[in-house]
Amino acid sequence: MKYIPKYILPLVLLMLYSCGSSRRSSTPPVPSSPLPSYALEYVNKYSAMAVIEMERTGIPASITLAQGMLESDYGRSYLARKANNHFGIKCHSSWQGERAYKDDDRKNECFRSYGNVKDSYRDHSDFLVTGSRYKDLFRLSNTDYKGWAHGLKKAGYATDPDYASLLIRKIDEYGLHAFDAGGNKTAKKGMAESDAVKPQTVEAQSPASVAATAATVVTAVGKASDPVSEQSASGEPARVVTLGTGRTGINNEVKYVVVREGETFSSLAAEFQLLSWELSRFNDLPSDTTLSAGQVIYLEPKRTSAAEGSAMHLVKPGETMHLISQMYAIKINSLYKMNLMDKGQECVPGQKVRIR
Repeated sequence: MKYIPKYILPLVLLMLYSCGSSRRSSTPPVPSSPLPSYALEYVNKYSAMAVIEMERTGIPASITLAQGMLESDYGRSYLARKANNHFGIKCHSSWQGERAYKDDDRKNECFRSYGNVKDSYRDHSDFLVTGSRYKDLFRLSNTDYKGWAHGLKKAGYATDPDYASLLIRKIDEYGLHAFDAGGNKTAKKGMAESDAVKPQTVEAQSPASVAATAATVVTAVGKASDPVSEQSASGEPARVVTLGTGRTGINNEVKYVVVREGETFSSLAAEFQLLSWELSRFNDLPSDTTLSAGQVIYLEPKRTSAAEGSAMHLVKPGETMHLISQMYAIKINSLYKMNLMDKGQECVPGQKVRIR
């Protein structure tokens, strides 16, 4: 060895290091452990709500989901189970609704209680929109989830000094940022500036935004592209949206497709090996209906009731019985029967419509 020129050994070591670095960079990281089923169940169950709220207010769906996961322990916390409170929002002086009490920073503190989880998601959005300390967040793009995470911490949403990093970690770990792709590119600045929540119609295609990015989310969490079932805490199978076409998904265990520009019942029937009249019947629509881009069309019969987690729907301005039936994948005749309404009768804003 002493006769080897001095420059040879460093050169060999450099070559070995370079090869090793190349191999490491070309090998994708492998998760240290499989992702828990309760996390996937939470995403499957509430992602549509998060996307609807993003389209209504501009708050990133990924932020809403990550906060819900963190604050409610994936829907398993006392407040989530007893009060449907998924975001740990306390009563404050303005709260006029039901209340639940729990020890937190102080003993026996007052927290908001909701009739269902959907109301919790909506109130979380309204809480941020109407809170003056959060108004700067609405100048951010709804794809800037890191900016939102740090902004929430800075505005004092939580006292945990690691709150922003905890949110970002959950979004990255579960690929939740994929749900932000379908919403508005910029948050609604006008709403933030006026600090007023303006009622808006939730279109029937809102859950489709979830389906449009479902394949990305599933890839991010390391699941296969075929439909799978995860076991819920109640022992019932929870359907996980894992169809890989980029525009299909499952709502209330009913398969649907998001309509593209120019598509008709006939073209969809040919693509999915169905009959045109089947599609119109599945969706409670006339056979000559002109379909719109972004519209949700179910590819199999809808259910007779909504999925577990919500029993009533509070009607918003502009909503119809058909819209509600599509929103929850319920047959419209079943919706009429549950509410003792005549066929063709319409709901009115403020009405509570039974969905289960």
